[in-house]
Amino acid sequence: MTRTIDCPCGHNLQGANDEELVKLAGQHIEEHHPDMERTDEQLRARVAADARDA
Repeated sequence: MTRTIDCPCGHNLQGANDEELVKLAGQHIEEHHPDMERTDEQLRARVAADARDA
């Protein structure tokens, strides 16, 4: 099963589990939104609230 989450910019991230989504979200922010600083805890909270099964 795959987990997925959408960035407000429209990009969809997909990973094997929530921890992978946290890692992918961090990479996405670094590459595409460098002015947006997020901690791992903030990313985990967002994934926990918004990720869904794909």
